[in-house]
Amino acid sequence: MQREPIFLGERASSRAFHCTNLQLMVEASWRGGLTISDLVGEESFGLAIVAATPESLHRPITWVHVTEVADPRPHIREGELVCTVGAALVDPHEAVRFVESVADAACAGICLGLGEVHTEVPEALEEACQRRGIALLSMAHGVPFRALSDRLLEDRLRVPAEFDPVSRAMELLRSGSTVTDMLRLGGEDFSGRLEIVTRSSALGDSDHRGRASIEVDIDDDERLRWQGTGIPPDSALLARFARVVHIARRNERVSESNTRRRIGQLMTLVVEGLAQPAALLPDLHRGGVDPDQLVVSAWPEGTGGLLSRLHSTAVIGETASDVLVITPDGRQASDVSKQVQLVFGYSSSLPLADLALGIGEARATLMLARRRGTIAGPETLATLAALLEQQPRSRLAPFVGQLVRPLVTTRVRGGAELLDTLREFVSHHGSVSATADALFVHPNTVRHRLARIREIVGRDPLLDDDRIDLGIAVWAYDRAGRRTETPAL
Repeated sequence: MQREPIFLGERASSRAFHCTNLQLMVEASWRGGLTISDLVGEESFGLAIVAATPESLHRPITWVHVTEVADPRPHIREGELVCTVGAALVDPHEAVRFVESVADAACAGICLGLGEVHTEVPEALEEACQRRGIALLSMAHGVPFRALSDRLLEDRLRVPAEFDPVSRAMELLRSGSTVTDMLRLGGEDFSGRLEIVTRSSALGDSDHRGRASIEVDIDDDERLRWQGTGIPPDSALLARFARVVHIARRNERVSESNTRRRIGQLMTLVVEGLAQPAALLPDLHRGGVDPDQLVVSAWPEGTGGLLSRLHSTAVIGETASDVLVITPDGRQASDVSKQVQLVFGYSSSLPLADLALGIGEARATLMLARRRGTIAGPETLATLAALLEQQPRSRLAPFVGQLVRPLVTTRVRGGAELLDTLREFVSHHGSVSATADALFVHPNTVRHRLARIREIVGRDPLLDDDRIDLGIAVWAYDRAGRRTETPAL
C-alpha cells in the first residue's frame, strides 16, 4: 500500500504530498553528498517517504548501514541511512527501541525494505519516527540495499573514467576483497607501501630511514600512511583512497562482529547441551587452534573487537554476558591482558570434546579474577574460598542469618568478642591454644566463649562439621562488607 509522506509538526491537511512535489519544497541536494531527497527522486530505488521533517530531507548521508538487530547502537554512526527488512521489528516495543537507537546515534534516517517480513510499514515504527523526528523511507520489494550503497559510493568517490587507484579500490570493495589486499594493491599503484596506523604513531613528512611519508585521515582514530622512496602521491587522491579503505574496514568489522556473535551462540548451545563441540571444528581450523589441545579464557563483555585485533591465533565468541576466547594455550591471552590492562579467567588445557567443561572453568575463574583484580586460572578454583566466592549472596545469607547475626545482636553481651574469638578459632583450625595466643587470653577464656557460641547458635565450634559451617558463616559475613554486586575490573 502506498503511504503518504508525513511531515512532523505540520497539520494533517498538509501531509498529502507526493515525493516529486516534496522535492520542490526543499533545496537541491547538499553539495557535499547525496541526501534522502536525492535518493527518493531516483525512481529505480522504489523509495517512498513515510515520515520526515523538511530539514531531514536534505541532510547528507555518510553511508548505508544494513542491520537486523533491534538495538544497532554499537555499530551505527552519525549520518548513516540505516536499512532493514524489519526482522527484529515485529514487536512494537522492539520497533520503538530500534528508532531510539537510530535517533541516539544521530543517523540520517531509516529505510524499511518491504516484502520480506512486512508488506507495509508497522504503525509503531512510523509513530516512533514521528516522535523522534527521524526520516523513515520504505523501499519496494526486489530492490537490494546494495544499490543505495553503490549509488552513494559513486557520488562520494567521483573518479575519472580512466583507471586510477581509487577506481581499482572501489572494484575491490564491490568484489568483497580484504583491506589487506586493498592496501597491498594500492601500494603498488601508489609506488610505495600503505599501512593503517593510529594517530599516536604518526611520523610526519618522513621517517628516520629517509623514506618519504605522508598520511591522511581514515577516521577519528586511524590514519592511512604512505611510505616510499619515490615521489609521494597527491594527498587529495590518497584521501579519496582512504575513504574506500574506511568503508572496507567498517564492513570487515561488521562481518567479524557477526562471526563472533555466531560463535558465541554456538558456544552457548554447547554449554546447554544443544550442540556438539565438533560444530566448532571449521572455526578452530581457520583460527589455527588444535582441537586436541586448547584453553578457554573468559573476558568482560564488550571486549570482543579489541581481543580480535590483539589475538593472532584464536577463536573468539561473544555471548550475552562475556567474551570467550579459545587459544592453543594461555600465554597469548596473558600477553594481551598486560597490553590492555584487563583481568580474565582461563581453563585447564583440554580437548574440544570437553569444551563445555572448559567454558565453565573459564567463567568461574573470570568471576574470581574480577573480584580479586588479578588473572585467575583453574588452580584458584580448588579452594573453599574460591567455591564460596562463586556463590551469590542469597545462597550464603542463611549461614549469616542463623550463625552470625544472633551473636552480634544488642541482646548478647560481648557479642563482638564472641565473633572475634570464633574468627580466630576457625583461622587456627580449631586450636584452642593458638586462638588464646592470638587473642592474648587464657585458653579457658576461649573455651568459655566457644561454649557461649554453642548455647546461642546451637552449633559446637569444637566439632569439625559445625566448625566448617561456622567458618562459612563468618567468611560470608566478612565478605559482605567488602564485596559489591558489580565488582570493578
